Amino acid sequence: MNYRDEFEKILEATKVNRMISQEEFNNRMQPMIQFIQRNVPAQLYKFRECTENNIEAFDKDEIWLSKASRFNDLHDSLLFFDKPSILSQAQQIFSPENLSVIFQNFKQSQFILSRFEFNNQDMQTAIANGLSTLDEQTFYGMVQQLIPNLNIFLGTCFESLKNNIRNQIKMACLSENIKSPLMWAHYASNHKGFAIGYDFRGNNISQCTNCMNHSCSNIKLATIYPIIYSDYRFDATQYGKWYVEQYMKQCLGINIDAVYEDELIYTKAALYKSNDWKYEDEWRILCSTPNIQVEQQDSYPINKKPVAIYFGSQISDVYKKILINMADEKGISKYQMFVEDYNGRYELNYISL
Repeated sequence: MNYRDEFEKILEATKVNRMISQEEFNNRMQPMIQFIQRNVPAQLYKFRECTENNIEAFDKDEIWLSKASRFNDLHDSLLFFDKPSILSQAQQIFSPENLSVIFQNFKQSQFILSRFEFNNQDMQTAIANGLSTLDEQTFYGMVQQLIPNLNIFLGTCFESLKNNIRNQIKMACLSENIKSPLMWAHYASNHKGFAIGYDFRGNNISQCTNCMNHSCSNIKLATIYPIIYSDYRFDATQYGKWYVEQYMKQCLGINIDAVYEDELIYTKAALYKSNDWKYEDEWRILCSTPNIQVEQQDSYPINKKPVAIYFGSQISDVYKKILINMADEKGISKYQMFVEDYNGRYELNYISL
């Protein structure tokens, strides 16, 4: 088992939400944080084209983060909901032949939606109390109005949820493989660009990571994770069922402030990518900020000083000179990428400058 497979198991076992205490939150998150720190490479690399914005970001020690909807992978952070399964279960449970039994079970506080694997005790109680005043015919009318709208609701709701994550969390993508010809070709202008090396060990992700001023209006909360490569998108069907529960509750006039059991779901969805992208050996920085004006932007930077710069094998002399001067001012290592004529492997190598 490689470390990404092991990380997937730890990630899926980690569930937190705003209702648990800070101590419990820390306890649940600790195994994942410790695993990341044990496995994060000594350097991760950001591949760049030689554009004015990229050179300026290097000069200012900035890593820019962007929303997933701007990435080149249309499936990036795209939640999967098994809509037919959810709809089929709902329609079966509330089929005409079951309505009388359902109503009696409701009246007896036997929560029929447990067949959906919903286990909210407060909701069970509230529904029982609310339905105690209903007669059977009124209940039939409510259900008949609810079910035809469910398909439309699922389509609209799931589309909104998918768009939310792709437009909400800000991310930066890095690779653990500086010798990959594909990375240089795809993200560094066919070897005409450069790559920047960063050291994230010790949870040193940005200038805000270890800052104690949590009331700062400019704080940006960033965490780094390895990407999980899979043939299947992240399955959010249980989250979809929870949303159906909230919809049914609302339609029945029951108002309960429910919280989904796993509020890491957006983080988890952002960490799954198709095996087609496995060559990238990606690690990803996820970031958020309580500053609403900044958070609503399509992209924003975090500050992180690099430890090295790598020049593409076909970088122009002009750009190389500019970047060398900046690297010397920062006091960081400089490397030149090249193709080894007498190496039988399809990989690049580098020498120190």
